Amino acid sequence: MSGSNQQPVGLFPLAYRIGTSAPGAQSLALNLLVFTPDETVNGTAAITQATNPPLDLHSDVWGEYTYLTVMSPGVSKILITAQGNQGGPGSNSIVNFKVQLVVGTDWKDGIANYSYYDGQRWVEVNNAPARLVEVSSSAFPPLEPGPVIPPQSPYPPIMPLYAAPIQSAIASGDLAQMKNLASLAKQQLDQQPQLQSALEAAKGEISRLERR
Repeated sequence: MSGSNQQPVGLFPLAYRIGTSAPGAQSLALNLLVFTPDETVNGTAAITQATNPPLDLHSDVWGEYTYLTVMSPGVSKILITAQGNQGGPGSNSIVNFKVQLVVGTDWKDGIANYSYYDGQRWVEVNNAPARLVEVSSSAFPPLEPGPVIPPQSPYPPIMPLYAAPIQSAIASGDLAQMKNLASLAKQQLDQQPQLQSALEAAKGEISRLERR
């Protein structure tokens, strides 16, 4: 990844709530699965507001992220850029949602600019506060426990992709989620030969050093 020599590798969920906490204010719930090997994000967005008629817009979201690194004493940031529609990138549905979210390198609080199509026109919302919240069990298929980043790391736990989330997506009938997880699974399977080769090389080096 740009802007850092060592970054976590894996798949992990993030959930943001974007907007103020004022009564009746518009709220954006952005639930993302971050895949670090290719710096992509996939998930869902839900914009709600208690208006008349009420605002309730849902989108399947996909995009990418990048590290915005500045020279000391500046503060580095992460820029998440995504768009969404009904059905995901493989559908014929028009894009009805766009977001740019800037957060710290700990993936926590930040600021978002987003826009959405309300059926008649595009509406823009700028400089909305964003906060990281606990991931709801209903936001994503369950992920089995996996190795985690050491406690001193500012990054969230990394969870490898197992069969369970794919089976859950199949059971739910969520086409966009199935396509996303199938793509991630293929990438992990494609990396197995390199992993096996590296493992054999490591075993050989261990044996050589132990014989000294």
